[in-house]
Order: sequence, then structure tokens, then C-alpha cells
Amino acid sequence: MLHLGKIYKQIDRLNNLNIVQHRHGPAFALHSGYLTDFYNIEGWISELYGDMRRYESMKFENDTQINLAEAQVSIGREQNFQLIENIYLKLFKDNLIDYLARGNQLWHISTCKTPQSPQQFLYTFYVDYILLELKAHALVEWSWMLLRKFGKGGSIEEEKATRKAYQRRTSGTLPKIKDLMSQADRSVWRCDPRQHEAGVTYEEVTRLLQGYVENEVDLNSDGTCRRDCGYYTSSRSQGCFDNKFCSEQPKCAGGVYDCRYVESDMQICQADKNSNRRYEFIQYESGLVHGQKGSCDTWLNRAKSWNRWIFQECSYCVCLCDDQSPKSDRFFNLRPVIADVEKNRIVTGLRFVKSNRIFHLQIQEGELLPLGVINEATLQWKPVDAYTISDEDVKINVDLHMLTYEKRSINLGKVEANNNSVVTGLRFQVVGTHLQLEAQFSRVDFENGKLIEPETTSSWLSGGYDEPRKKISLRDAHVPTRSSDSSIPYPSDKQYIEFTNTGFDQDAAQTTVPYIDIQEVVSEPVVPLSGIGVYFKGSDGYGGFLAPKIITYDFMPHVQVPTWESLNSKSPE
Repeated sequence: MLHLGKIYKQIDRLNNLNIVQHRHGPAFALHSGYLTDFYNIEGWISELYGDMRRYESMKFENDTQINLAEAQVSIGREQNFQLIENIYLKLFKDNLIDYLARGNQLWHISTCKTPQSPQQFLYTFYVDYILLELKAHALVEWSWMLLRKFGKGGSIEEEKATRKAYQRRTSGTLPKIKDLMSQADRSVWRCDPRQHEAGVTYEEVTRLLQGYVENEVDLNSDGTCRRDCGYYTSSRSQGCFDNKFCSEQPKCAGGVYDCRYVESDMQICQADKNSNRRYEFIQYESGLVHGQKGSCDTWLNRAKSWNRWIFQECSYCVCLCDDQSPKSDRFFNLRPVIADVEKNRIVTGLRFVKSNRIFHLQIQEGELLPLGVINEATLQWKPVDAYTISDEDVKINVDLHMLTYEKRSINLGKVEANNNSVVTGLRFQVVGTHLQLEAQFSRVDFENGKLIEPETTSSWLSGGYDEPRKKISLRDAHVPTRSSDSSIPYPSDKQYIEFTNTGFDQDAAQTTVPYIDIQEVVSEPVVPLSGIGVYFKGSDGYGGFLAPKIITYDFMPHVQVPTWESLNSKSPE
């Protein structure tokens, strides 16, 4: 009974992890037939285990108990003893466990459909397997004991054989699963939704850089046309000569950049006044169209270059406007976002939100319990700071970062700490002209589920300030929601991306890309995090999405298999 009591404690301990296995995703799809059988057997053994525990606490007929016991120690082909042996052989001798791990790794593009990291999938599956072994072992030990009580027990050799089988199976599983878990990815990210929806699945930086038509005569203070469009790489709108097309459109109140000459005669379909666009499309005399041509439901204006004197042409230029107007949502929160560590809460999920024209990286927090369990009753999305850009005490570069033509880059990649720490906060910092994500980590006592003096020992880490980074180019990109292909994550380490305009040909350069993916990123079941990050995902030719990802806690060092010796050792009590 002492030995059985220890088995029960191990089973209760694992059950308290509150692990939910997700029976879908790439690994399950590759081996759905066998895994379905596995979970059917697991359900059957769990039901028998529950019956056994009830028999111990309540009076049942002797024949009922004996029938259950005899079924557990029988070695027939379809009996529980042999079913467990078959599962072990399939998993660890035929190496199905390798295929499960490889399925998640090779098909990582699809793992976003399963809100678990590949390592978390392995861990949860392995806990299911160990629970199955322990429950089957408890059933066998209880059965021998009960049958002896009624004079129906088998030989000592038979009992030893079943125990040796348990030892043989479990002794080889620990190194195997640890090796696989050490190689498995621990990141969780989100696929594209079935349908993109503004304000629900994505948000936009608006009117950062936008296609803008201006005559060169209005791009210099002299009102001259002595140069060509390419000269004006950085200028401003200086006036409105002769009330031509410039008087029929909203003026660019900011910088005008990267001008080019296309053709001398164009028709411009202006967007509705409530739109974030300036133009719907531009059609040139040759038939060339910038943007998606359709019927113009608003204002169709003509802009035609003209000659001054004989040899000097005043050309209309196609430029980029950096207009810091009330229609331009281009701000990122710089204030730290910290979980309530005084209540032993940690970060468990991320999502971008836009509030008062400011982008925040919002955290989900929850109370940490022993063995990496999160108290799901405490889970909440911590409210973002509800300040506005016009508040008196709000300062640029202190409270928020404003994107501009010169400062519109964000570093990609992850921030990760060692396995003795979990994420308890985050913030964006401005490094040179780049936004850089940082994370706060706090040390943790894994067994007891307690943060270790977080107020004094927590520290901030970044993904590396001084590392050389390569730019992911979005030149001539199309609007991301128009892609028929699913977004694929681009390599993030040592990369950065600039917020920029869509292509002139594709969209008349009217949209800022990448979009911001605002879907929540949380593992299921919720677990502690040992890292966070931001990355870019998209498809060729499209502007893509900036999105957060989480790095689940590394459970590999804590994976232990209850051995016969540990179960049979004398209690310290």
C-alpha cells in the first residue's frame, strides 16, 4: 500500500499540471491513426484507474473487483498489459516519437494552427504517456495485491516480470525525450486568419509615407523650374503656383521625399475626405496606371506639366509625403509594461493594440503556480496606458516614439533568458533610429512556483544593440491583405524592417506597410515564457505583417520519469 500510495502521488502531481493535449496540427495529421488509438487506450486505462480508486474508497462486490484485477495481469493479446507494451514499442522502438518531433519541426509553418510550440507538444504528449504508464502500473500492483487477498495471486516470478517490464520501458524513455525536447523549437506565433479584418485581426500605421503629386515649381522657395524631379530627394511644399492642381488637393504639411518624373499629363482620382488615402489611382496619358483603376466616385483632376518661357518645363513630380497630420497613426508606446509581480504574476501572452493612435504591445498576465502551471482563473490582459499624444506630460522619445522618414525602423528577433527566469515585463527602446524590444526577466523557483525577489533581482535584456542587422526589403510591395497566399515568417535574427509605402504601380504608394497583426499570441495550455519577440511574416510581393511571438518555458530540464527505485524507496517520513 505504501508503494501504491507513492504511485498515486505521482499521478496526482502530473494531473495537477492541468495539461491539455491538442490533437490536431502537423504531428497529429501525420500519424492521426496511431495517435487516435493511443488516446483511446489512454481514455480506457484512465477509466479503469478511476474504477480502481473508487473500489478502494467504497464497498463493491468481490467478483467485480476480482474481474477488474484479473484483466490487468492477463498477458493476452488484447489485454491492458500487452496494449501498454505495444504503445511503448511503437513510440520508442519504432521511433514514432521521432516522427512526432520531426513533424512539428519540418512543418513549422503549420504549427501556428496549434497554439503550442513543438517542444510543448512533445512535453504534453510525454506527460500523457507517463500518466498512462503510471496508471497501468498502479492497476497491475493493485491487482496482484487484491488477487493475493483472495488466494488468486500469481507467482512471485510473474509479479517480478511485470515490474521489470515497467522498469525496462521507462528507463529508456527519459534520455530519448530529453534529446528530442532539447532540439525542438519553443516559439508560438499566429497564422493569418481566414479573413483579414481591419481593427479585428490587423491595424495600420497610416500616412507615414504616401504617394503625393506636386509640381517642381512648388518644391523650392524660388518658384523656379530649373531642375528636374529627381533633384528633390528631400524638400517641402513651398507654395501653390497659380492655384493649379495644388489648390485642388490637401497640401503635404511635412517633408516631401524621393521625387520622380513619370509623364507630363495625368488624371488623378482623389480619395474620399474620410479615407486614409490621398488618391485612389493615377492614370497617365500613355495609359499607364498607378494603383487599382476603377470608376472614380469622388474627384477626378487633371495635372499637366507646362512650359515656362521656351526651354523650361515645370513638371509634375510623383513624390512621397511624410505628413504628421491627425490622420497619421505613427506612434509606439515606450513606457514599460510590467506584470503584477507582487501577486506572483508573470507574462503569458502578447498582442499589439492601437489605442489613441498609439501602438502598444499588450501583455496577458497570470499567477504562477508550482511546476510551471498558471492559475487560469487569474488570466487577464493588462489594460494599456490610456494616454494620448496631446497630453501635457507626454513627451516624444520618453513616453512614445514617433515614426518619421528618418526614424521608421524596427529590429526583429527574440529576447530570451536562461531557464531559471521567466518574462515579467517588456518595453520598446529607441536605439539610434531603430525601435528595439526589451524584456524584463525574473528568477523563479520552478518546483514551488514562486518568483524570487522580483522587485530587486529582475533585469532587462534586449536582442543585442550592437549586432549588425540586415534590412528586409519591401520595395514595390502590394497591400498585404490582397495576397491569396498565407503569410510565411521571414528569418528574424539580426534583421530589421522599415515601415514604408506600397509600390507606385501597385497602389499609387498610398498605404503604409507592414501592417500590424493584432491577433493574440498565447499558448494553450498557458505556460510561463522564457522569451518574447517580434518578427515579420508575408508573401512575395506583398507588404506583410509585423507580429509578436512568444517563447515557451523550457520544460526539458524538469522532465523526470518515476523509476521503480524512487517509487519503492522508503518514505522519509
